Amino acid sequence: DSGQQLFAVATIKHLKRDTSFEETLARSMDAFGRTLDDENISDDSIRAYALSLPSEGTLAEMVSIIDPPAIRESRSFVKKAIARKHKNEIAAAYGKLTKAMAGSKFSVDGVSVGRRRLRNVLLGYLCSITETAGEQKEAAEIATNHFLASEGMTDKLAALSLLASMGGEGENAREAAIERFYNDANADPLVLNKWFACQAGTHLPDALDRVVKLTSHKDFTLTNPNRARSVILSFTMNAAFHDLSGDGYSFVGRMIAELDPINSKVAARTTAGCLIGWARYSEQRQALMKAELQKLKSLEGISSDLLEIVSKGLK
Repeated sequence: DSGQQLFAVATIKHLKRDTSFEETLARSMDAFGRTLDDENISDDSIRAYALSLPSEGTLAEMVSIIDPPAIRESRSFVKKAIARKHKNEIAAAYGKLTKAMAGSKFSVDGVSVGRRRLRNVLLGYLCSITETAGEQKEAAEIATNHFLASEGMTDKLAALSLLASMGGEGENAREAAIERFYNDANADPLVLNKWFACQAGTHLPDALDRVVKLTSHKDFTLTNPNRARSVILSFTMNAAFHDLSGDGYSFVGRMIAELDPINSKVAARTTAGCLIGWARYSEQRQALMKAELQKLKSLEGISSDLLEIVSKGLK
């Protein structure tokens, strides 16, 4: 917990442009290095947790006014700084785990689970370094190899989620992995839900355009609650949902309006999960979110489920 707390403090200091950020970042990088090399940690699951940065959602709970894109940017900055500082050590540890796991059958015993968790965390750090064309290519190659060698869904999704956010020299690898995962899913509904969700969570600048395109995919339907959630709810957890243009809010508002006559309870829960918490955001975002709630309240034939949530959200 102490390592995660230090990473969180460093991220929040970067977010607030605190003058002591560089000092805290240096301490964070040192703590990461010590944890990575600590031979007294025998459980790889514990090491994986200790090396992980707090999620964007966790960081959001640490500030009074939430700015999701800024939180993502600060978290990314800290992660890249750590990755660059310890790149050789991270790569060595990742390679050691890859070698140890090679040829072994998939297992859910504690040791195997811990190895997979740690290896996936290390993969995330290695793939965070993508500033130059060469780095983009290197990250794409590492993630692709991880993806293709995966025997379990956890490893495959870890790689796909990283590839889904790769641009530049990683674009071809991204599209190839997305296509491969879809084909391998062989129409399995649960696997396809993961395929949709991974893409809805992309960090690419055109995230909203990609999500809108997903809703036109032949396998997307609002009549399946889990399929609807895989795209709509996943996107509401994406920083792109909170773009100051308001386009993300408008898109989700339209989806909720279409969903309400089909499944009013899912529409209501989706609204509750993404729009009625407007008070935690800036005045500009508050106005945009409340405007969408007002549009929903004015829907002709709105369900009682959705009306109840929207009315509470506007109070």
